[in-house]
Amino acid sequence: MIWIIFGLFSRKKSNSSKELIIINKKLKKAFNIIKEEFEEHLGSINENTNEIQANYEYLCNVDSKIDKLNEKIEEIQLFIKNLTSEKTIDDSKKQAYNHIFLTTREKEVFLALYTMAEEKGPITYKTIARRIGLTEFMVREYITNLIEKGIPVIKKYVNQEVYLDIDQKFRHMQAKENLVDINESMAKRFV
Repeated sequence: MIWIIFGLFSRKKSNSSKELIIINKKLKKAFNIIKEEFEEHLGSINENTNEIQANYEYLCNVDSKIDKLNEKIEEIQLFIKNLTSEKTIDDSKKQAYNHIFLTTREKEVFLALYTMAEEKGPITYKTIARRIGLTEFMVREYITNLIEKGIPVIKKYVNQEVYLDIDQKFRHMQAKENLVDINESMAKRFV
């Protein structure tokens, strides 16, 4: 199309009005073709944009549902753990905690939860994440690890937000026996 336009201008200039009219019509036709092609491309871009937006909204919806499922699974795990621990408490009338081995990051998350929940009451994943400089997702993962390793983290759901605390019996045992082996240098960062 561009070559047609270029060809029209590269000819010798002629003073004939008929030739100017013909050139004008050819130019209009060429520009109309270009305009139609641009409109087709614009239509395609708009369709793709709408499809991308719909996919994004769908993914956000799926992500939200996955988060809710994870919360429900954690509730069920905690419920099952409480059932089994209640059985052992009933059997022995005393709950004993063994030494719990944690990674350095797990200790940091535990210590943040331990100290902040003691000061302020139950706290959110976001609060812990801000305090120790991790993402909220990573804090969730570490809290899950703590629960799996036997630390009784209590979760309360208020307005679809999770608030965390540590069981008071475990808190007292940790204070007396240092069950998770928190060293002094790590403790100084959170106190």
